[in-house]
Amino acid sequence: MKISDVISKKYNISKRLAKRYIKEGLVAINEKIVKSDSELLSSFDITLNIQTEKTAYNLHDFLITFNKNIVFLYKPPFMHTERIRLEDKLTISDIIDEHFPDFTLISRLDYETDGVIPAISRNLNIKFIEKKYLALIHGKFDKPVTLFNKIDAEKRKKVKVSDKLTGKGTAIEPIRYFNEFTLVKVTVEEATRHQIRALLSHIGHPIAGDKMYGIQDNLDRLMLRCQRVEINDTFCSSKNLKTFIKACIKA
Repeated sequence: MKISDVISKKYNISKRLAKRYIKEGLVAINEKIVKSDSELLSSFDITLNIQTEKTAYNLHDFLITFNKNIVFLYKPPFMHTERIRLEDKLTISDIIDEHFPDFTLISRLDYETDGVIPAISRNLNIKFIEKKYLALIHGKFDKPVTLFNKIDAEKRKKVKVSDKLTGKGTAIEPIRYFNEFTLVKVTVEEATRHQIRALLSHIGHPIAGDKMYGIQDNLDRLMLRCQRVEINDTFCSSKNLKTFIKACIKA
């Protein structure tokens, strides 16, 4: 068994993250730092030297509404949906685990993206799900379009837009043009990682503030918000819409 296997099991983290901690010199065997993921031939005292602290928060800052089957939370920008590293600050997953332990998150939002994020009870059968996003994109976009390109998400970081088509489209509709940007509504039934970001960049209208798929601008965040989520016959819209619109106008 390798060191990373022991760390992964002991601290309930991915093996990939365990290897990263080893490489960063945060793992010790018998109080001696190790930096290579070697085989363990006998029993050792393995520790992970990381300082973690619990972040105080008010549930009402995040909770929008809930019923017996669905919880809708608001995720602000610059917050992880799930814990990436043990030392990360508060995540949406932490809030669900503490207050709604019988519910499971069914989607993620990127670190800089804000908006509605749902969790469902384990016995809920999803028959219909639809998400509506708001995005501020570069350039003038004046005609609605629906894209059916599949997303190749094999790469860990950056996805690619494929020429292959899928049965469920991504509908993009212009709302308002100003300051060389267009505010658009994007509707999706099925979403994969970075789908909206990659598709908008693919058609020449990257999202403002998108450092991975976009162009250089002066914005300090990705201007993308999950505005509305509908599951079966229940829907929820994000709060603080005026704040997002104001941020768009300032762009």
